Amino acid sequence: MGPGICLMVVGAMLTFAIEDHVPGLDLKAAGVILMLAGAAVVARAFRNEVSERMVTRTESSTDTDSPDRIVHRTVRERRPD
Repeated sequence: MGPGICLMVVGAMLTFAIEDHVPGLDLKAAGVILMLAGAAVVARAFRNEVSERMVTRTESSTDTDSPDRIVHRTVRERRPD
């Protein structure tokens, strides 16, 4: 997500903050293109986001002399589309 935000910031600077004339390059159009590309990168990052959660389970043993076992497991899931 960081590169997308960086693209949007650079694009906003080109579009709104810099008032220079470069022959053969429209800075405002280049800025808008960079902002759109950054927004696409951020949107894709949100779409492919993986969530993690910790699952804890206690397993009781049938033998009275052995203690119960606690099992910790990390589950990673993609967000549904």
